[in-house]
Amino acid sequence: MRIFSAFSTFFRVLSDGEFAGRVAELDRQMTAASLAILVALQREGRMIDFLLEDIANLDDEQVGAAAKEIQRKCQKVIKDFVEVVPVREEREGKPITIEEGFDPSAIRLVGKVSGNPPFKGVLTHHGWKAKEVRLSPIPAGQDATVITPAEVEIR
Repeated sequence: MRIFSAFSTFFRVLSDGEFAGRVAELDRQMTAASLAILVALQREGRMIDFLLEDIANLDDEQVGAAAKEIQRKCQKVIKDFVEVVPVREEREGKPITIEEGFDPSAIRLVGKVSGNPPFKGVLTHHGWKAKEVRLSPIPAGQDATVITPAEVEIR
């Protein structure tokens, strides 16, 4: 059924300009939503600037001071936009059993994995998932791929 939907959508986009415009706007909104949190992390915490800056020549004290401030600001952004909860409720370091039919997007098996479930192991990280996402719509006409605009000081 999905293949039929894909073909019919493709041909409708080719033949119906209004429909094509709506599809393009939906694509723009989805791109914008996927980048919205990254935009906020940069705007509030300058996270991309920090991650892309060459810090090899800075001393640990400078990096630590910057990292603390960036972490505080970025943590606020995450809490404002997303309610994040653990994938697994068990405490890290505890033995767990992964049953047949587990969701590989929610559980990554590492170590000496062989055979079929059930798998017995130790939880090394509980994982994170978004319970709720709170994003504002992107205004029409705004380029959703711009994470941070260039700044120009007028003198």
